[in-house]
Amino acid sequence: MPRITDLPEYAGVYFTVLRGCAMPVGEKQTLRFGPFELDTQCGQLRKNGVGLKLQGQPIQILEILLEKPGQLVTREEIRQRLWTSDTFVDFDHSLNTAVKKLRQTLGDEADTPRYIETLPKRGYRFIGEVQREEAREETRQAAVAVLPIGLLEPRPSNRTRRWRQVVIGSVLGLLVIACGVLLYSVLKPEPQPRIVNSHALTKTGNPKGNHYLRPLVDRGSIYFYEERPSGWVVLGVPAEGGEVFAGPSVNGYLHDISRDGSQYLSLNDPKNHSVNAAVVDVWIQSVSSGVPRLILKNTGDAIWSADARSIFFRSSDYKGLYRANADGTGVERLATFSASAGNLHLSPDGARIRLTAWEVGTDGRNPHPILANRNDVYGGSWSPDGEYYFFTGWDGHRWSLWAVSEVHHWRRKAEASQPYPLTFGPMSFGVPAISSDGKQLYAAGMDRRGELSVYDRESGKFVPYLGGISACYVDFSRDGQWIAYVSYPEGTLWRSRIDGSEKRQLTVPPLAAMNPRWSPDGKLIAFTDLSNGDRSQMKDDSPRRVYVVSADGGAPLLMIAGELGVNDPTWSPDGNSIAYAINPIGGRPAEARILDVQTQKSTKVPGSDGMWSPRWSPDGKYLVALDSAGGKLMLFNFASNTWEELASGTNFGWECWSRDSQFVYAYDSDSLVRIAISDHKKEQIASLQGFRGTAYFMAKWNQGWFGLTPDGRSITTRDTSIEEIYAFDLEYK
Repeated sequence: MPRITDLPEYAGVYFTVLRGCAMPVGEKQTLRFGPFELDTQCGQLRKNGVGLKLQGQPIQILEILLEKPGQLVTREEIRQRLWTSDTFVDFDHSLNTAVKKLRQTLGDEADTPRYIETLPKRGYRFIGEVQREEAREETRQAAVAVLPIGLLEPRPSNRTRRWRQVVIGSVLGLLVIACGVLLYSVLKPEPQPRIVNSHALTKTGNPKGNHYLRPLVDRGSIYFYEERPSGWVVLGVPAEGGEVFAGPSVNGYLHDISRDGSQYLSLNDPKNHSVNAAVVDVWIQSVSSGVPRLILKNTGDAIWSADARSIFFRSSDYKGLYRANADGTGVERLATFSASAGNLHLSPDGARIRLTAWEVGTDGRNPHPILANRNDVYGGSWSPDGEYYFFTGWDGHRWSLWAVSEVHHWRRKAEASQPYPLTFGPMSFGVPAISSDGKQLYAAGMDRRGELSVYDRESGKFVPYLGGISACYVDFSRDGQWIAYVSYPEGTLWRSRIDGSEKRQLTVPPLAAMNPRWSPDGKLIAFTDLSNGDRSQMKDDSPRRVYVVSADGGAPLLMIAGELGVNDPTWSPDGNSIAYAINPIGGRPAEARILDVQTQKSTKVPGSDGMWSPRWSPDGKYLVALDSAGGKLMLFNFASNTWEELASGTNFGWECWSRDSQFVYAYDSDSLVRIAISDHKKEQIASLQGFRGTAYFMAKWNQGWFGLTPDGRSITTRDTSIEEIYAFDLEYK
């Protein structure tokens, strides 16, 4: 039987399939810092994805500075790059004008820089954290069938051959098209949601729970909690924006709304009326009747089932998951977790429950970790079709919004299901809610700010100190003339005179500074680095290091590493030793240790098992430390080599010595206290009721820090952050 290619009338017939053509799209680099990103290929600066009107010399200067973040770029170097030798201009004026315009666009200040630091008479230095994103070569797949039908001219005398040619050509063409469609379906990338626009729905500025309180979406309105002078109140705002209005009146705080919109579920802390209490009572009420009913007592948080006939709730220790009927009867245990798991939320199909980084079926089956068992996930929401999961996660520096695809397919690459960030600092964003059409996310956003404050005994209030700079972890030199502090929210170490003059930055990212301590001679500053070389990996149990840096600047010297929870360096009065703590994290017990600065030998303080956060007394006689539970202050006497209880309290922290070594000041729950060394008498010196503090890294838990001025006044950082409810427009592509 002859082949088709053997026939004369098919001479010259050919079929060509072109597939897998690599088409480079051009090299470019995107530099990200804060909410900004610079596209070096087209020379465009964007903020939160929106292009800014900046061009010419200002954007060229920005690109030059971003080439060497953290390093000095001299004025002469900039002149050579931007102005040729045969160009005659007032260089100083032109450069100053360009830098001023650049700072205005970035919202930066020369006196308190966040991005561009001026080194007088020398040049400039970019001090922000820079992320580089290199463009990858893209490969476009194509499948093209070339079928020269014009060559298949049958002989007019043979109708059968003509139809055979048409049929064969059609079949081959369809096969090629089918193969192309199949190839495209296999190789095409999965659509990924991304944020294309965002805007604030509220303009009140008051606290809204930040990362742990999720907004509730119901029939075109967004409900959220806000802190007012009178306490926490539930408010609402239209999803399209508008005036804020009073939300539903419930017993406690509104926590969930049934999917049919007919039932409210609220949680109430009968003792402290807190919105983040660990132990609460569960109430439900009909939207129509408005009469609340107590259903469960002494539980963790709770949510409705999909049909509102049941309630899922946690035990008060956050390790047990239970189900009960809507009237509180028929309680049954569904699952038990080895560690605390919270923030319950239900999948769109009503079949699964997520708790932090765990998932379990509503029937209690198949409890398993999710998101690579990450422990920095707080809570989230699914897209309505269940294909994507949105959550808030700690990226080491802030709470950010993340997304992950949950579509499972045989052809999906393993890395395709890895979470990826949707937002990039400097703002923090809380647990997201999603619109019914999946096109918008809603979350509380925080623009983090702080005001250094000192306690005024006459007024009984904290008032601005040192001009109210945004700083934390302040320590004073022995002569009281210099201060070391950590900028907030950047987390970089600075020193200056006490009047703010002669300011100098001592660290740059990725170092993340905490608890600086002056050496007795005022020449060195010891501090904890939280990052271990990578800020994106900073977590509660991340490895930490202790460094020492010259007060005049220079490269920090690594002193202590290798221990999981190294923290809280404190100098001996002679400057020859540094006491520090092994914190009680990662399963290792806490203990206090002393490092000999000269020999680099570290020894355990006798009997310090379970002790952490040591502080050396100025006279060198004592160490004061916390027990692991935080309920006791312990005192170590170097003369007798023994420990004794100095004081007991509710939740001690941030202990400080008076300059004369006669008193220890400390935070204790909602008060600041002072304990006398002579008789161990404890007295309250300030109430913290209604005060909101903050500090770098501690803001993760909405907590602050406390210190002491040379004249014995308590200092801290007041939280002056601005929080709003934001809407984020999503695009899936």
